[in-house]
Amino acid sequence: MNTFSLVFRSITQRALSVTLTGLSIALGVALISATLELKRQVEESFNQSSVGYEMILGAKGSALQLVLNTVYQLGDPVGNIPYSVYQKYRNHPMVSWAIPFGLGDNYKGYRIIGTTEEIFTKFTYKPNQTFELAEGRAFKDSEPFAAVLGSDVARQLQLKIGDKFIATHGLQDVAAEMAIKHEHDPMTVVGILKPTYTTCDKAIYISLPTVWAIHEVEEEKDLEVRNDEMARIRKDAQTEAALSASPSDAHPAHTKPTAESYPHQHEKKATSEFQTPPSEKQPADKASSSLSRHSDETALVKHDEHEPRKSDKTHPTAEPQLSEEASHQAGGNHIEHSHAHQIPTEGDVTAVILKTKAPIFALQLYKIINSEPLAQAAIPTREIKNLFDIVGNINWAFLFITALVIAVALIGVMVAIYNSLSERRRDIAIMRALGAHRARIFAMITLEAATVSLLGALVGIVLSKVLLLGLRPFVLARTGVEISAPIFNSGEIALILVVTGVGALVGILPAANAYRTDVAKNLNPIS
Repeated sequence: MNTFSLVFRSITQRALSVTLTGLSIALGVALISATLELKRQVEESFNQSSVGYEMILGAKGSALQLVLNTVYQLGDPVGNIPYSVYQKYRNHPMVSWAIPFGLGDNYKGYRIIGTTEEIFTKFTYKPNQTFELAEGRAFKDSEPFAAVLGSDVARQLQLKIGDKFIATHGLQDVAAEMAIKHEHDPMTVVGILKPTYTTCDKAIYISLPTVWAIHEVEEEKDLEVRNDEMARIRKDAQTEAALSASPSDAHPAHTKPTAESYPHQHEKKATSEFQTPPSEKQPADKASSSLSRHSDETALVKHDEHEPRKSDKTHPTAEPQLSEEASHQAGGNHIEHSHAHQIPTEGDVTAVILKTKAPIFALQLYKIINSEPLAQAAIPTREIKNLFDIVGNINWAFLFITALVIAVALIGVMVAIYNSLSERRRDIAIMRALGAHRARIFAMITLEAATVSLLGALVGIVLSKVLLLGLRPFVLARTGVEISAPIFNSGEIALILVVTGVGALVGILPAANAYRTDVAKNLNPIS
């Protein structure tokens, strides 16, 4: 009987012990194999996400934060840059194309990105791969409140062409009672993108003027709220001063008449102050128009001359707002109706993706932008490399811990074989008596340890594939990265060989013990 047959028979006789030992090896191998493969695919996906353009233009601050927020939708924006800066570099002679991003809103946790229609024709999310529409169409730059959904957004939220949704202020989903919804401007789904298996699948794209229009209305509403709050505080202060007055001052006989006490008289007095003397009286129509004009403006000048006026916040390109009286006459829907027809033509931009006309221009343009007082340039590949360099030590620490798990399992193999020798010494003595050389006994024990390690490693690789397939939907939902489960790549083959070799090494100790088996002593009758 050859050595391999003896090893196989020995393993089958101790099936339970070998199975438990091999399972411990398999779990350790599965953990380290899945970790290495997941790390490799995520890094490869992150590096490929920036292929197709050289740099990102954004506000001064952290370059890594700018890249993570723009490319991978992680964290908060660094800030905004003026529209003039975007126009400057869009028309720069070294730039092939520039795609702006405007952030600030989300829908159920999915970010809404304001951009231009060039995102569907020029942007490459992977080498030589642009966006493709699964259904519907792309929006136009001049088309307000039209949205194109990433495939993951449409799938998770069950949205289809023609559906409407309300955006929420902020980049993260918050509790309903704390959410600030843009209810005055619902979005309409006009297109759905095909899956890209990147973070782009988790985004909602709208035209950039839509982002400006939404937040312009919010600024106007906030200004009105602040003015109302200031008026309320002023009224409360006057009431508190009146209540804290002395009894003598509060007595009706000694109370000094005020405008608040006699509102009609105050109005008449305010009007009469601006009337012209009889000697300089104007014609009746001009006098009445002047009178009405002064009576309208008196309250503003007298009471609110230090408050910011709503017209001051109006966008330079927006049309003049209707008066408050006119808006009430229109049925109280001034914001909805005026906003539907007043779309700003420019505003702040969160980031700009730049593609140079030739790679040789990239470094030169990078230096030019970083000398800009209002903006900075970030190279995604460089920033991601720096990020992985930072977290690389953590990855190695985790791999070291995983390697210890495999080492403990291999030591378990050695202990299991060593303990089984007490039951097998008589068999070894019989083999020696029949002519088996000590070297063959040594090789048989070592080969047994290597075989158990090999079987455990093979099972571990299979378990790692199952683990990757199980993590696939979770990783896709969290990061937008699609992971695969390739069969036996070069790294896994190397891992199998290493585990098998180390298993053979740990089998040397029990093999040496079997090598020194005393034949005469172990051939004595058992009883």
